Amino acid sequence: MGLKRNLVSAANEQLISSCLPEFSALVPDDEAALDLILQIQIQQRRLRCRCGYVFESAARAKYERKVECNVCRKKIYFTVGTLYEGVASVRARMGAVWLMEHGAVVTSTKLKQLFGIATSTGLSIINTIGVYIEAMRETSFDRVSENVNCPIFGEIMIKRSRITGAYEHASAVPEEVSVSNVDSSADANSGQFSESANTPDDLGDLDREVLAQISAAPISVDSICQKVNQPAGAVGAALTMLEILGHITSAPGNSFVRPTAAKRESRSTEFSPQLLEFIEAAVVNIKAIRQGVSRKYLQLYLGAFWCYLDRDFWREGVLLLVSLDSSLSPDRNLFDYESPLMVSVVSG
Repeated sequence: MGLKRNLVSAANEQLISSCLPEFSALVPDDEAALDLILQIQIQQRRLRCRCGYVFESAARAKYERKVECNVCRKKIYFTVGTLYEGVASVRARMGAVWLMEHGAVVTSTKLKQLFGIATSTGLSIINTIGVYIEAMRETSFDRVSENVNCPIFGEIMIKRSRITGAYEHASAVPEEVSVSNVDSSADANSGQFSESANTPDDLGDLDREVLAQISAAPISVDSICQKVNQPAGAVGAALTMLEILGHITSAPGNSFVRPTAAKRESRSTEFSPQLLEFIEAAVVNIKAIRQGVSRKYLQLYLGAFWCYLDRDFWREGVLLLVSLDSSLSPDRNLFDYESPLMVSVVSG
């Protein structure tokens, strides 16, 4: 698995290096980026005045983000409602979009290296792009989106954020254990786990050992690590695989339980093969390139991964048009943003 992650990371670095020169030639500075934005807005017939005039051409003064209507002479700001509204790092934002359009995964550290911006600015750029992707998904793909309980991605939710409680793991969710999800009766221990007891032959030794520690009563990841005498990383990988296969289910407080037979059956029909493939690929890619994410922004990073994975839809030029679509008008208040406990993904 470590070799695979190294290959994923190396391939991503190579892709960034190969496509960056073309962007630098096309957009050498912020002024060129603003000119390109204005040009695209006119080509897409998105630039129009309140009087009804649709711009067919326009010229802007240097450093200006506004043009004059040929009919009523009012000033029209052509970046309003877009990814580039009210920001100084226009080229850096467009560069991040450009790289993502070409199949690269960008990080705040990489944006800092490439465009000389602060790491915090790079993080804001990535998350704001994610907000636009999420707004587009809700508008056009909500019916085909699949919901996933966010603890499924517990292995990659390792970065703390302002929503992480004191003395809690970054992946902890603020819920109480539901009685319907946990059957702590003695009969459940003896009878309802017979199907899980017949584990597949392709489970590894550690997977089986971890599974043996989990029963109807919730058990924390720390307790499992102590019982099997293995580090959190190895145990986390085993737990992720067991949860994907339906042998266990996550419980609040970064704990796990064995599901009842009925719960397991409904779970197996819930996850399509495409969704399982999406989850596994997202975990590998995010661990390889980002090392991990926070639960606060998990939904946004999964949206960015959808952009990386589905190259048929997210072909070159699509993300740039989405970032310029003021009709999406997403809430860009990242401080208050929080991913839902059931994240939504487009896997097929």
